[in-house]
Amino acid sequence: MTAASKRRMQTASRIHVAAIQLAERDGLSNLTTEAIAREAGVSPRTFFNYYPYKEAAIAGPPKDYPQVASDDFVASKGRLIDDLAVLIAAHLSRFVDQRQQFATVLRLAETDAKLAALEQSALLERHSLMEQMLRKRLSSHDARLAPILAAAIISATRQAVLEWAAGRSDDLVALAIENIGMIGDAGDLLSQKPVA
Repeated sequence: MTAASKRRMQTASRIHVAAIQLAERDGLSNLTTEAIAREAGVSPRTFFNYYPYKEAAIAGPPKDYPQVASDDFVASKGRLIDDLAVLIAAHLSRFVDQRQQFATVLRLAETDAKLAALEQSALLERHSLMEQMLRKRLSSHDARLAPILAAAIISATRQAVLEWAAGRSDDLVALAIENIGMIGDAGDLLSQKPVA
């Protein structure tokens, strides 16, 4: 990562943190982009170079999968479940010190339609990224498996984030990996007869 891109990420993060803190303190309806910029120590113009509106600043920068981990996942010849664990650990470990921020954003999204839509859009984007990686990795398999598996992985990871943000688990990475491991168990349920 270049020094310029690192500074850009730091500024985006600073604006994001300021937006969350002010939204929590003052309420989302009282929040302005000018107040966020002031709190983050940037000009309003700089704010708009990073985010188009206050809800986007609260949602924060895209939480894409790390490029090196993504490339390794696609190229690996190991067991899919093991390689998923490595990828998800690389992805989520970047956020383990941000539990309060995640919890606040999730709580705010419960009552703000624009923020909720941004959160859903981010989930769809991660689903698309996961599907693309799976399509490359599983190119010799039925193409329908990639989007189905991607949906299950995103859902399992999302559930881990929700439980962790709510304080029901202290280890986000371990919970996400455990949830992903349950995908096979869930698949097994489809072929089992109901227990009387």
